[in-house]
Amino acid sequence: MSQASTISTITSFSENMFLVEECLSRIFEFLWNDKNSLHNCLLVCRSWCRVAIPLLWREPFILLKEKPNEYLLRTYISCFEDQIQWSFVQNWMLFPTTITSPSHPTLFDYPSFLRQLDLRSMFSLINAWFVKTASNEVQRRFRESEICIILIANKLLELLLSRCPALDTLILWSGTPDYITLTQAMSGNNTCISRLSTLQIEGNYHDLDLCTLSQQCFHLKKLLVDVEVTYYGMNMLINLIQVQHNLKHFRLGFRPENNGFTNHVTPRLLTSLASQTKTLHTVEFNRCNFLECDDLKELAKCENIRHLILWKCVGIGPDKMRTLQNTNFSKLKRLEIYVHPGISADMVIKIIRESNNQLQSLRLAGITPQSDLLKVLAVMTIHCQHLTDCRLVLKDGDSNAFNALLSFLDVSNKLEILYITFTDRAYPICKYEEMAKHLPTGLHELVFRDFLFTPQSLEAFLENMNTSFQSLSFSKRYFSPAHIDAIIRYVKKNSNLFRLMKHSRYMSIKSRSAP
Repeated sequence: MSQASTISTITSFSENMFLVEECLSRIFEFLWNDKNSLHNCLLVCRSWCRVAIPLLWREPFILLKEKPNEYLLRTYISCFEDQIQWSFVQNWMLFPTTITSPSHPTLFDYPSFLRQLDLRSMFSLINAWFVKTASNEVQRRFRESEICIILIANKLLELLLSRCPALDTLILWSGTPDYITLTQAMSGNNTCISRLSTLQIEGNYHDLDLCTLSQQCFHLKKLLVDVEVTYYGMNMLINLIQVQHNLKHFRLGFRPENNGFTNHVTPRLLTSLASQTKTLHTVEFNRCNFLECDDLKELAKCENIRHLILWKCVGIGPDKMRTLQNTNFSKLKRLEIYVHPGISADMVIKIIRESNNQLQSLRLAGITPQSDLLKVLAVMTIHCQHLTDCRLVLKDGDSNAFNALLSFLDVSNKLEILYITFTDRAYPICKYEEMAKHLPTGLHELVFRDFLFTPQSLEAFLENMNTSFQSLSFSKRYFSPAHIDAIIRYVKKNSNLFRLMKHSRYMSIKSRSAP
């Protein structure tokens, strides 16, 4: 064989190997959150190892689910170029010799594979690892222990940001003002956050970090703010929104929810969102205060709204909601509205009609007046036949609305999740057991909140159900022994049911097919 043909054969073989690894990478992507399977894959051969390692180390802190793991941190420690500086921290902590930093270099540059970084998970992992690893003498000195954990977290963050070429997702969290600071960890011409596509802000973030992000991040697709934003922080947040080129999803709220409405939505914030009119398709406000806004006309400029959530927001009444009447709702797939002092039924009907029967998720509360729910349900029967998730508030005794609900359920063949919350808790008037005959056969999850079933009505409802649900839940201020007995008898009769959970105000039944 000639030298030219040999080179050609080798080149062809190399190209085929590259294609094989590319195909493997596509396949392994389906296992991105399955740590054990990916670990098994890397043991098959060198080629599989080269493909599996980057996926395993793309978001290691999340995969470990905050469990102490000295090997993960030890591997990252071995990537420190300044081992003298790390030795200082190590000696101060009085580490056991079994976990000292390895002297030999690592086979891979593990920090370079990082794509998703959750600072809360990273800090929790370091804290758990410290408690497990550090000497008892250091742990007894609480203040020194806290400083040591912060020092390790900041050094590790500096390492990750300096070696990672491009982060895709960042969950920003600092715990307290003394903890992790993104701005301090960024050094020199570091551009790893310049290609960030998802930013979620939690905990006690630093306003200065928002300023840093607004100077380097221009390609965010998702911006999720789940904390209270200060006055200065709101200005930085507005600047961050305005410099984006392709923002699609914005959320401002609290997770978990608290009892306050301290995030004040300003006209400038709505104007900044309007600057993303071509790309923005999801707008979420959760427990926000709109008193400073005279109207919502800036939001109406968004041309591609697919998901609109205004949940438990104050300072939005029927008149202010009407300023959204020029919004393009033709692509709307998800609508959640619960505002105070309320929203008129006519506005809800307009939104539903203009959605062109594309709504897949609908969550409504606070319709003013509540008696107009009948009109909304009548329109839903025609324009919401593709709903998979529906959550409504029903006033007890409103038999017309109840009958309209039954008509809606008759045509909702795709419905998978149904939540019904009852208001004006009085003696039950409607025949709720009739609802069981109208439930869609594909319903998986059914929840009744503050339900008003009598024990006899509840037992009849359970007997009449033909739905093979995965989860059935009831909440009530007080469960009488007769209510509990009716549910227990139903569970005993059905072999497909295997789990019954009882709390003071909550009862839940799970089927064997439930995830």
